[in-house]
Amino acid sequence: MCRVNGSNLKGAAMKKSTNENKESLKPKPQGFPNVRVVSPSLPLTIKDTLGWMSDQDARLALLGSARLQPYLAEAAGDLDRAFELYAWAVEIAGAMHSHLSYVEIAARNALDLAIADWNETQGTEYGRAWSLEHHAAPQLYALMKNETKQARRNATHAVARRAADHPRHGVVPTHDDVVAQMSFGTWSTLIAGQVQNNARQRQFWLDATHNAFPHLADTEQSRRWAGHQLEELRDLRNRVAHHDNILRVNIGKRLSLMLSLLAKINPDYPSLAMTRSQLRRLVREDPRRSW
Repeated sequence: MCRVNGSNLKGAAMKKSTNENKESLKPKPQGFPNVRVVSPSLPLTIKDTLGWMSDQDARLALLGSARLQPYLAEAAGDLDRAFELYAWAVEIAGAMHSHLSYVEIAARNALDLAIADWNETQGTEYGRAWSLEHHAAPQLYALMKNETKQARRNATHAVARRAADHPRHGVVPTHDDVVAQMSFGTWSTLIAGQVQNNARQRQFWLDATHNAFPHLADTEQSRRWAGHQLEELRDLRNRVAHHDNILRVNIGKRLSLMLSLLAKINPDYPSLAMTRSQLRRLVREDPRRSW
């Protein structure tokens, strides 16, 4: 017969109580019933334990429940993996934004040049600085009057915000200043227009804007393609800029789209845009590939 003395029973009870207390010290994330908190390796000192708990709580507090939820869903509730995925997504969004900036600047410059060439032929009173007040020919004014007015206001405000020692403090905004204030959406709308009302855009494509894409045919199909691609990239740019999650975005496909659009403007642009690019490497490093 095996005897268990009182001291052994007391020790077992104390050990159970200690384990229960340790379990109660583990962080219990709020708002994430399916979060699986990965325990650290033992043994731990009190300092180590408190540091680990603080790190876990900080991750949840930093990102918030709504933002973190898609990453937790991808990671099957594993908080460590979810945060790893978020950190990767932030990095890839930064790389994506760099490529989008090349597309926006290339499209802006090419369309500005094409519009200036056309505007100059409409009369000596208009000239190439088409964005300035009273400088847009009637057809162009009808297309872009609201956008150019807003861009002029923004350019004026930008001048007013400059420090007194700024080299361009107090200057009158130039055409380049105004064009720089135009949004990505200005250019996509200029080409695509509205689905039910784009007669002016169709005509202006034939008259002027198709010249911004010399390696694309000046057909209606090409106009729709260019307008759609610019609108898709504008939407992606906004998602990236507002820190939306892009976990379901096909990054490789979007990169190909950007490079294709750049090539329609100038065949040398894609290789220039890929200089120092980290995007393809980051796609390969998607942490979900190793889960």
